[in-house]
Amino acid sequence: MTETTTQDTPMLEDGGALELVRVPAWEMKFKRGENPDELAHLVCCRDLEWRKALCGFEETDPVILEEATTVCSMCVEAAGGPDGPIATGHCPIDNQLCPDSEDLSRIIAERTSGP
Repeated sequence: MTETTTQDTPMLEDGGALELVRVPAWEMKFKRGENPDELAHLVCCRDLEWRKALCGFEETDPVILEEATTVCSMCVEAAGGPDGPIATGHCPIDNQLCPDSEDLSRIIAERTSGP
């Protein structure tokens, strides 16, 4: 079987654009946010894409905020509130222990480093 290319860029723009944007986390390089007052959504660190927040909001251009002063109240509620599993270091999704701050910092550094 031979491969052919059609050079049909409108097809890529219309049908393939989402696939060009959605890449696995190990290939995705996120930007770091520097405004702690920007609204932050919570994501599970085990999520492969870090796009879908606990509240269900899906970010198209995710930015990592390590220090946030304003967190989505629906994300906090979905995580079980301030006394929920996160308060004891457990994931609200699968109830497993969350990584410690050193491991989480390493994961964030890997996902924000340049190519």
